[in-house]
Amino acid sequence: MIALSCTLIVDVDGTIIPILIDFEELRSRVRSVLGVNESLRPLGESLHKLPLNESLKKEAWRIIEEAELDSVNRLNVNDVKENIEIIKWAISIGVKLIIVTTRSYRTTRLILEKLNLANLAIEIVTRDFTPIRVDQLKYVKEKYGDRVVFIGDTIYDENAAREVGVEFMRVENFKELPKAIKRSIHMCLEGRKIWV
Repeated sequence: MIALSCTLIVDVDGTIIPILIDFEELRSRVRSVLGVNESLRPLGESLHKLPLNESLKKEAWRIIEEAELDSVNRLNVNDVKENIEIIKWAISIGVKLIIVTTRSYRTTRLILEKLNLANLAIEIVTRDFTPIRVDQLKYVKEKYGDRVVFIGDTIYDENAAREVGVEFMRVENFKELPKAIKRSIHMCLEGRKIWV
């Protein structure tokens, strides 16, 4: 077996699983509760940074958590079977898996348990640690070194990776994850930069 010194940082929504939350509707509900007209993109990070009363923010987080919990029930494991298999395969050849997400730890754990991946990640970094993606990536890079590849699905993920100096691979949707993981491992083996 080839010894890999490769750590994959993988986002959840839109990367491992399909987007199961209507984020436009959720942003609208949060704007209404907060009485703001902000874009709230990305949602968790924007909410965290708003200079508002903490009780208002707490209510907004409750609404977000409720939507996240509901999405767990809508997740069909068969839809992501290939993603589960590729993650397990990558771990079996020595790749380290770190989950980063702006979901809560509670709902992330429920998703990973449903996918039978909960005990395979060496670390799960959620909004309970920080909802700021740059800070999440800085933490992972400091703890696990420079040989990390972040796989995500948004321009915000890509921008955060560039800011921190972490290699990044973008997927347009969760169905592209197997290809992204294989390519990341190939790049790790060759020791090349990725940035696609």
